[in-house]
Amino acid sequence: MADGAIRVLAAGMVGSGSTYLYNVIREILASDVRVPTVAAYSDDWNPLFMTHRRLVLKSHCGIDALAPLAERGVLLPVVSVRNPGDSVCSDMERFGLPFDIALKRVELSLKFCAALRPLQETVLYRYEDGFAANPRTVVGLAQILGIRLPADRLAEIARRYEASAVRAYADTLDGVPNLMRSPGGDAWCPTTQIHRGHIGKQVSGRWRALPDTQRRLIDDACGEDALSFGYDCAG
Repeated sequence: MADGAIRVLAAGMVGSGSTYLYNVIREILASDVRVPTVAAYSDDWNPLFMTHRRLVLKSHCGIDALAPLAERGVLLPVVSVRNPGDSVCSDMERFGLPFDIALKRVELSLKFCAALRPLQETVLYRYEDGFAANPRTVVGLAQILGIRLPADRLAEIARRYEASAVRAYADTLDGVPNLMRSPGGDAWCPTTQIHRGHIGKQVSGRWRALPDTQRRLIDDACGEDALSFGYDCAG
């Protein structure tokens, strides 16, 4: 970026591995202790964010406030996507959400990602490619960010956010300082954004077992944008 800062928008569909990318980016940037790193979830923009030279924003629905900043080069978009049907299944399973609410969350997050997809600087990850289980993802992100780190540090970051480690961490969330809680009973770590029950079944294609009426609703809401990422919700 023009001022030498690194400000990243970790934008993702719900249930697509966006928290993995957010944490890996946060850890890579924070490895250089000379420059403080600010990391948070936000669907909105605060002008104070520009005072930070190392910034990572995680967002599912920042299409109005954050996508224009990515278009102007203020934020580097790192985007994760997943078949919308599987994202719906994941949202219902992990958070106990009814179908209609899960679908709306997925629809909004998909539109956000679709708005970022055409940008030349966008870095795109597909859940189905298994990026969150591949240590090379951490190496690649460090290269994209222009941060040189020892191989053992990169391997440590990869291990810290592999599925088994995240699942173990989520199981002990009640001991996390300043734990965030929602009225519905959800809880999450404000630093990592890892929720209780964060890791789902990690299976693709589950949406095909949904009732036909629900599959049609997913296609109606997400089909066009999904096709831009190569997903056929009607298949």
